[in-house]
Amino acid sequence: MLQERPTTAQDPADARIELEGVTKRFLTPAGEPFTALYDVNLVVDPGQFCAIVGPTGCGKSTTLTLVSGLDRQSAGVVRVGGQPVDGIARGTSFVFQADALMPWKTVLGNVAMGPIFHGVPKKTAHIAARDWLRRVGLAGFENHHPHQLSGGMRKRVALASALINEPSILLMDEPFGALDVQTKAIMSNELLALWEQTRPSVIFVTHDLEEAIALADRVVVMTVGPGTVKDVYEIDLPRPRGAVQEIRFEPRFLELHQQIWESLRDEVERAYARMAGGSR
Repeated sequence: MLQERPTTAQDPADARIELEGVTKRFLTPAGEPFTALYDVNLVVDPGQFCAIVGPTGCGKSTTLTLVSGLDRQSAGVVRVGGQPVDGIARGTSFVFQADALMPWKTVLGNVAMGPIFHGVPKKTAHIAARDWLRRVGLAGFENHHPHQLSGGMRKRVALASALINEPSILLMDEPFGALDVQTKAIMSNELLALWEQTRPSVIFVTHDLEEAIALADRVVVMTVGPGTVKDVYEIDLPRPRGAVQEIRFEPRFLELHQQIWESLRDEVERAYARMAGGSR
């Protein structure tokens, strides 16, 4: 779990995320250049929940690594709080696709690890960790180890670990992708409830368009690789959203889904045709 402890009395503007003309190139194992992102322009305002959707290989996860400071762009500028990103951005937490929990540590130890790493006394960190475990519905599981928990419970531990430092920016890379439909719905509701408490700026990467619309203030559609921003949709569903499994049947939700899917479908079909052509 990537975490950077925010300072106190943080200016809300510190949570503004900007990508301006961002391009990212890699070298393939064969030594050939590969462009993952090309000329990406995107702004996430402080406290905004932004979801990114697009076909596999469009650079969604790469975008998160650039914003977090885990990697550097090849061209363009990535800014957080008006400052170019140079290393791990202050006040940032990252929830990865796979569980990033330490298997030898208890649930309590995993959640308290971030504050302790940043110098918080162990007793104080444990008090805060117990409080966050209560918030995510895991009171009583403090002394369990990750292998003793279900997938959904491990994701709750990951959320508590990410949110314990009250980050101004929360980056999430398909955090619920491996969960069953019922557990994903529960975790989506949990995430919205927790987000409402502190309102960090969120970039949430997902392949699930319904999930994106149900959670986000804005949905960004990216093109098939090299990925760039194709369309941006404002999600005008009122907050608080309520149960995500219920708002999916509202007329406005269905309208938004149809509009965004028309844009996304073209990219998904292009990606499929590209993969099918490469498999022959």
